[in-house]
Amino acid sequence: AMPDGGTLRIETSVAQPTDGVATIGGRHEAVVVCAITDSGVGIAPDVLPHIFEPFFTTKQDEGTGLGLAITHKIIMQHGGTINVASTLGQGTTFTITLPVSDEQPEAEQGKPQA
Repeated sequence: AMPDGGTLRIETSVAQPTDGVATIGGRHEAVVVCAITDSGVGIAPDVLPHIFEPFFTTKQDEGTGLGLAITHKIIMQHGGTINVASTLGQGTTFTITLPVSDEQPEAEQGKPQA
């Protein structure tokens, strides 16, 4: 995405329903938001609608076209969303939202809270 180098920015936050964040599955709950932005070549408008389709790829002899399809499936299975915005020559931003969970990972259970 950045053949001549560039900037990759990863931003995270927690958004409350009052922050104007769309609800997930109709539920009003806090979500974790992760935005990944690059200053690369961008994604062509005719390609953009297809990027989450299984086996879709723009690479001639490389890749299987499963990376974004699997990413999309995993995020959706966890009750989240993934959106993309891109401008040719200016870069791309993927925004992922996942519901906040009160559950602790098994390895963390029983440890004192900080």
